Order: sequence, then structure tokens, then C-alpha cells
Amino acid sequence: MKVNFEDVSDAGSAKQAAPILRLDGLSKHYGDVIAVEDLSLDVADGEFVSLLGPSGCGKTTTLRMVAGFIKPTAGRIGIAGKDVTALPPYKRDTGMVFQNYALFPHMTVAENVAFGLENLGVERSERMTRVHEMLRMVELDHLSDRRPAALSGGQQQRVALARALALQPALLLLDEPFSNLDAQLRVRLREDMTRIIERIGVTTLFVTHDQEEALALSDRIVVMSTGRVEQIGSPGEIYERPSSRFVADFIGQCTILDGTCADAAFRSVNGLRLPFEAPPWRLFAGAASRTCTGGRGGRS
Repeated sequence: MKVNFEDVSDAGSAKQAAPILRLDGLSKHYGDVIAVEDLSLDVADGEFVSLLGPSGCGKTTTLRMVAGFIKPTAGRIGIAGKDVTALPPYKRDTGMVFQNYALFPHMTVAENVAFGLENLGVERSERMTRVHEMLRMVELDHLSDRRPAALSGGQQQRVALARALALQPALLLLDEPFSNLDAQLRVRLREDMTRIIERIGVTTLFVTHDQEEALALSDRIVVMSTGRVEQIGSPGEIYERPSSRFVADFIGQCTILDGTCADAAFRSVNGLRLPFEAPPWRLFAGAASRTCTGGRGGRS
């Protein structure tokens, strides 16, 4: 059964409200290669959701299908109640922050932020108001006349964020925006970006291969492997109650023992016998895993 993207509930509760982003059976194949397979996901208004997984898992392909840069092989994409599967990127009500910033080198900071607004036909007075507001928010209003080459990596990333948010999009897309920054700057910019996104309340889809980033930033995490979803849940659920051996091994730290389970006990291949009565022990197809319970957590 296909989802009707035009259905909007009048019930008023967050659970019944139409999602800002809806993916329905989304797939992308390149010949015999499966990049993404049958991915379904709803993202609520104001929610921060991360697509997390190793290289080649399909997370960036998914983001680019949502953005409109890649055409799905199958499935549908809904944004703010509208089926956008066949629409070009500029008609999808999204703002995107790219991994490589993608700033125009011949334009000033202010001109970069204003570029999308100008293309949308926003009047000059409104355009300049939004540009200055966004630059103040990312604390770069004093650099509005500089060009990207005169900025640090962190400053360029803030300009890219300001440009995306100036569009007032229904959905913000972040494609590994911290990967080109050094470790110390990455943490600081991550905190700044989280503060700005929470202040605006924009719905966000974030792609990362960094487990710590996903656990620290997300309301929910979609763990992916070889084009398929392994688990969807809150940071606490993903970390404390992994649903598969892959998730247990990929997220945080854990101890995995191969063996068998019988008579309420687990026996490892080396003869170790452990009672199997309650968490944090979990079974994964012939193996037992004990996940660690400290050190990381999601947003409160």
C-alpha cells in the first residue's frame, strides 16, 4: 500500500501530525549493485535524525535522493506533505550543507548567503534582512564582505549553514559537514551548529560515519549497512539495546562471544558458561553480546 502524502491529520498531537519527511520503500540500484534497498522512514517536525553507517552503506545516496540529486529506482519521497519524488532540487523546500562547503569563490560571504534567496525571487529588502540575520546567528556578520578564500574551514562551514538556513527550508540536509575539520574545531562547530538548529527548530537529516557525532546530536539514529536499515531508534536504544550483531559491533564498544544458548545459560565455544537472564546480555544469531553502558548519550 502506498502512502498518501497529501493526508494531514487534524488531531493536533505530535504523533498524529504529518511527518516533514516521509520515505516510502526508497531504493536505488546501479545495475546489479544495490546502493539502497526498500528504506522507509518518517521524520517528525523539528526532529534531528542521523543516517549512520560505514562507507558504502547507502547513507549519502539516501540523502542525495532526498535532495533530488539522484533519481530513485523505486519508492517515493514526501517533504512537508508533498510528493517530491519527481521534482528537481530547487522545488523541494530543502536546504543543504555539503561536505566540501560548495561556496562560490568569487562571491563575498553575504553574496553566498543571498544566492539561493535571489534565485527564489525574494525581494532585495527581505533578502538582505535574512542574510544579516543568518550571519549574526552564525557570528560572521563582521566578515560579510570577505570571500571564502579569506576564511578558515570552520568559518566557511558556518557560511554554508547560514546559506541553507536563509532559505527557511522545511528540511535541512547535512552531508558529513564536519569531516574536513580538525578534531578540536569539529567538536566546537558541532556544538554551535546544534545550538543554532535547535534555536530555529528546523527538521534535520544528518549523514555521518562518526558514531560519537550521531549519538551526541540525534533524536533518532538510522543505522545502515550494505544499503539496508539495521536499526532505527533513539541514541539510548541503539547504544544499550542493539538489534543485531552488526549494530552491537559498530556502535560504541562491546564484547561479543561466539557460542550457543540453552537452559537459560550461554556457553561460549571455549567453554565459558554465563547465565542469560536479563539485559545487558543479548543474543545475535549464535553469539552473545554485552554492550557497554556508559560514556555516551543522545540529546536530552
